[in-house]
Amino acid sequence: MLTHATNGAHGNPPSAIGRSASWCRAMAMAKKMAPLQMPVLITGQSGVGKEVIAQLLHHWSEREGRNFIPLNCGLLQDQLLESELFGHRKGAFTGASHDHDGLFQAANDGTLFLDEIGELTASCQAKLLRVLEIGEYRPLGSTTIRRTNARIIAATHRDLEKMISQGRFRQDLYYRLNVLTIDIPPLSQRAEDIPLLVDHFLQQPLGNTPRQTITPEAMQQLMAHHWPGNVRELKNIIERLRVHCDAEIRAVNIDSMLNRRNGEPESKSTRPFARVMPLSQLEKAYVEWVLEQCKGNISKVSKALEISRTTIYRILKSTEN
Repeated sequence: MLTHATNGAHGNPPSAIGRSASWCRAMAMAKKMAPLQMPVLITGQSGVGKEVIAQLLHHWSEREGRNFIPLNCGLLQDQLLESELFGHRKGAFTGASHDHDGLFQAANDGTLFLDEIGELTASCQAKLLRVLEIGEYRPLGSTTIRRTNARIIAATHRDLEKMISQGRFRQDLYYRLNVLTIDIPPLSQRAEDIPLLVDHFLQQPLGNTPRQTITPEAMQQLMAHHWPGNVRELKNIIERLRVHCDAEIRAVNIDSMLNRRNGEPESKSTRPFARVMPLSQLEKAYVEWVLEQCKGNISKVSKALEISRTTIYRILKSTEN
């Protein structure tokens, strides 16, 4: 299974880091919408923190003690995605060697977070619409109708209204999902959140790397950057800086790193890796960087790296606790 459930009764509250007015408004909207049972659609660019808001919606709701199950709809295609969502019976398709309940069953009484909802196939869109309308679905290869009361939270970085005009997204499904909406602004509009985010990322474990400090000049450079990859890109940059730098991150280190990200030649004075790090951590950082370059498009990442979507997902989850 390409997802993992978190149980709010035994887990910590999600980290919602930020103090900007726009981020605080998004959190206030989440707190207001959390007790409701209606679907929520979260919009915003890739990497802005849509899953954090989804986790808050679950954490502040009466479902907090139940499963919160996230699924990136862009990671699987066609039949595999339908099987992951709705389940299947043994023999429903080639490779279906046993019964599989699916995520709507696993998320019953809890929350199912469908990230990148714009990547759903037409067949999945039709089945999801039925779940939203009457709470019913049928596993692949089965004649039995099942019911679920999982709350659906969806997210996308795409313009769904434009996709509707192009015939790529169902208008009726959009209306069902778009009952409650939270839009998350890009990091470029939330510069005052950057120092808090940087401090949080510096405190995260990274092999045997000791916690580093950052100079005021370096912080100013980070705050002035436009961050097209948003919080995900900032996290990636901080992790790379921690690998390259010793005790202190300086403005020259920021210059060197951002110049390399922009395709400019690396300075001769740029330091090599300051310490030996586990390969898995460097692999994850590189895959995240490629994901940002491809603007969150998993298919492009898969083609660029010549690896499967499943492998990408495994690498991205490999160092998470």
